[in-house]
Amino acid sequence: MFRTLAAALALAATPLAALADEVWALPSGNQIVYDRDSGQMAVLSYKAEQGLESGWIFVPGLAGVYEGRTSYQGYWVEAADAGAACPAGLVDAEGNTWSRWGLIEIKFAKPTFPSKITIKRGTCFGPAKDKLTAKPVVGAGLQ
Repeated sequence: MFRTLAAALALAATPLAALADEVWALPSGNQIVYDRDSGQMAVLSYKAEQGLESGWIFVPGLAGVYEGRTSYQGYWVEAADAGAACPAGLVDAEGNTWSRWGLIEIKFAKPTFPSKITIKRGTCFGPAKDKLTAKPVVGAGLQ
């Protein structure tokens, strides 16, 4: 019995993958969710402003990083029904091809969750410049 309790306590103290534990609210009311890790990429999901499918943000170097977070560069992708297509397609880290995509910069205000994130987003080959801040959702609401 003591071994089982000790093992459970040790497991509880071990940092676990974020995998949908981390959620940020966008000014639009939509949310960004830390969905999964794909190799060295963190994959975040969000509801696109248009279209029916989720949008995805791929962030190299963020996978498995839950402390000491700073700034990261990556890319976002959305389904073709979410807006205008780029002049060239992009193949994401999981092998899916997208016609709607762009560069993204994510900056964490604090090194651990909960932390606001500032996002700059570009379209296609354009620089990441459209800026917004997302607030962490903790428990019953925003922090």
